[in-house]
Amino acid sequence: MDPIIKKQRIAALILKEKMDELSKSEKEELTSWLQASPKNEKIYVRLQEKSFSEDIARYQQISTARGLDNYRRRYNIQKNSRLLGKWYWAAAVAAFVIGISTLFFYQEAPPTVAQTTISPGSSKAMLILNNGEIISLSEKNKTEIVATEELSIRNEGSQLRYTVSENTKNEQANNYNELIVPKGGEFTLTLSDGTKVWLNSQSKIKYPVIFNDITREVYLEGEAYFEVTKDTQHPFHVNVKNGVSIEVLGTSFNVRSYMDENTIETVLEKGSVRMSQGKDAVILIPGNKAVYLPNEPIRLTTVNTELYTAWRHGQYIFMNESVENILKQLSRWYDIEVFYSNEAAKSVVFSGDVRKYDNINTLLEAMEILGGLHFKINGKTLIVSYNN
Repeated sequence: MDPIIKKQRIAALILKEKMDELSKSEKEELTSWLQASPKNEKIYVRLQEKSFSEDIARYQQISTARGLDNYRRRYNIQKNSRLLGKWYWAAAVAAFVIGISTLFFYQEAPPTVAQTTISPGSSKAMLILNNGEIISLSEKNKTEIVATEELSIRNEGSQLRYTVSENTKNEQANNYNELIVPKGGEFTLTLSDGTKVWLNSQSKIKYPVIFNDITREVYLEGEAYFEVTKDTQHPFHVNVKNGVSIEVLGTSFNVRSYMDENTIETVLEKGSVRMSQGKDAVILIPGNKAVYLPNEPIRLTTVNTELYTAWRHGQYIFMNESVENILKQLSRWYDIEVFYSNEAAKSVVFSGDVRKYDNINTLLEAMEILGGLHFKINGKTLIVSYNN
């Protein structure tokens, strides 16, 4: 077993032991590890003096109270289902292995991350009006941008809201605005029909000021989470690159379509959507992920949707992800460039989470402690190396 995965596994077993959730085979696995080395036993004894209350409280809040119940309702899974147990275990490892593993292995390899901190992003965006005017949006400049009898556009600090009157004549249905969120930014948009869109870093969306009488269409580049207002007479379409389109009537889903990534992903939490490219199409039900790659059929799988939508709730969760994929996602939010001293660093696999509004150093320290990775911060550049 990869040494990093092994360390994460032992750390997770100790967490489960604290919660009295170890199975018989897991108890035997932990005992075997304890007996393998006097050093392991000393680490274990010291660890018993630590409090896991905060980690367990976070686990119960995120997984037990919300995630498990939601997942069970979506799929009508019985409480003792093997699938539910698998998801329960995955959520625990993904959400808390960083904190537990950092405590566990700190004395083996103290982190070398420089004291320079990389701060998280904030609410900021640029709005481009139909006439070409560019307006900078942030929490500091709350203002009414447009105010007429038919239409109101208001910046509410971290959200841009479009409101139309009941007697609108849709005279602006062909007028498009564009909302651009830079690296290190996020913003929320409420469209004229009440649909709400959360835009992730380095994303942009183009949309009509007021929807027409036939359909509701928007154009996305990057990542966004949609809560679409139900209107069976006017389907909602999200158009992305390569001619891919997602059609919905009323639902909650995540779309990821960055220009520097080959894949286009749609993850559905509620409702039903249709993802298509040309004649190829799939229908998603809650818990499904659809993935499009050029020149390949659209693939449909069942996933834990929280791994893909946690960013909207202030958290990034990674489950068996490569360091390259993790840092690509985080580089957008923290507005940094990532440089790899050697190719081996890119393929190291890691599980854990980071709170979106914390600085990145805690995560980097954990990744160093868990084995082989080293980080150096030079201004807004993160230099990554790996010694196997």
